[in-house]
Amino acid sequence: MENLEYRKLQGMEVEFVSGRLEENLRERAIGYTVTFNLVLDFTHFVQMANVYIPNYLKEAANAIRPELGGLAYHNNYRPFNSDAGTIVNNAKLFELFTNRDSYMEGWIGGEMERRYSKPEFTIVGDKLSITARQDFRWEDEGRQIEIKDLGIIPFHWALTLIEQLEKESEKLTPVSRVTLMYTQEESVVIDGVKMLKGVRYINGKALSFGPITDKQVLTAG
Repeated sequence: MENLEYRKLQGMEVEFVSGRLEENLRERAIGYTVTFNLVLDFTHFVQMANVYIPNYLKEAANAIRPELGGLAYHNNYRPFNSDAGTIVNNAKLFELFTNRDSYMEGWIGGEMERRYSKPEFTIVGDKLSITARQDFRWEDEGRQIEIKDLGIIPFHWALTLIEQLEKESEKLTPVSRVTLMYTQEESVVIDGVKMLKGVRYINGKALSFGPITDKQVLTAG
């Protein structure tokens, strides 16, 4: 059984850049587009990674998975393969998980359906810029969603570190060891929603169509 830990990583942050809330009457939907800068201190990342998986970036079988809830959904983990031993800075690390084809696009069922779009990434120096979109609509085709129906929407930026272990069958089995994140490790409850302290979020029902401002991107705590 996996014993996955969640740890705040020093130097890991998110910076809000811009956003917009829009109505899509053709699809009975409301959606937001946001741009964030994802910040990572590579030295601290390597130090923490090696605590949980020694020589983490040097082993081809090891892997990584970005956790970007509220922004995008990565379909799977990414093994290092031939990149092992060459991941020496943020740009090289970001290249592992910024292929848009690795991200889901399509409606997810439920009473309120939601849809992620494939994100757009740009590596800017040591930062990773992400522009992402999420749409919402009611499953009931006769019901039009309204702003007041939207809830609390947190934005995640975390990296799950995966070690592949060889079992008796000689097959490699992925084991998630730790998720490194920008938030604190303790939880808070805001408007009935449990979130990690320090997470950036928006209160959907408090928005209006048009630009999303920096003041509307709140911090849990």
